[in-house]
Amino acid sequence: MIALALGLFAPAAVPPPRQEAPPALLRSSPAPQPVSFEGQIRPMLEARCQPCHFTGGKMYARMPFDRPQTIVTLGEKLFTRIRDEKEQRLLQSFLAQEAAKTK
Repeated sequence: MIALALGLFAPAAVPPPRQEAPPALLRSSPAPQPVSFEGQIRPMLEARCQPCHFTGGKMYARMPFDRPQTIVTLGEKLFTRIRDEKEQRLLQSFLAQEAAKTK
């Protein structure tokens, strides 16, 4: 101790505290791309629900699938006909996006 007080010995170097990388869950991920009704939802519905739910079809007057509001109103009830998981996820993203607009 006397040697330390007189400056004869330097204290052992203390390593700096370790910097831990943030967990993967805390890292920001890119914002999800908006879902386009005209570019993504409508073409999917046209492929599956044409001609009945589009202009001239027998169900068009009651449930026109060329209008985003019809899809929002029906919501996940569409999954009785749209069973593909990828298409369901796309519809869910669209519905969530539209719900966020009304808040």
